[in-house]
Amino acid sequence: MGIKVVRFFIVLALPFLLAVSVEADVSMWERMCGACHDGTTVLNGKVVVDKEQIKAKYKTLDDLVKAVSCEGAPCMNILKHDEKLVRQVGKELGIKDTAKK
Repeated sequence: MGIKVVRFFIVLALPFLLAVSVEADVSMWERMCGACHDGTTVLNGKVVVDKEQIKAKYKTLDDLVKAVSCEGAPCMNILKHDEKLVRQVGKELGIKDTAKK
């Protein structure tokens, strides 16, 4: 009886442990931005910019934060007030922290 109980709890815990380990490997870009900024999503009749276009368009993290927090981007409301998260995503993309002088 004791072995059956232990096996039961192992079977219940295994999917949870696997989910936790997989989630840790997902980047912030993939978790927060990648679904919409995939180069195929259309919003208001325009294709949303993809990862490479964002890297080319925004030279510094300040530029990226400013673009996300602008009033003309209602779809970005979830990130609008989380500058730290936007900066983390920008760093993952390879955007520089400050402009070269």
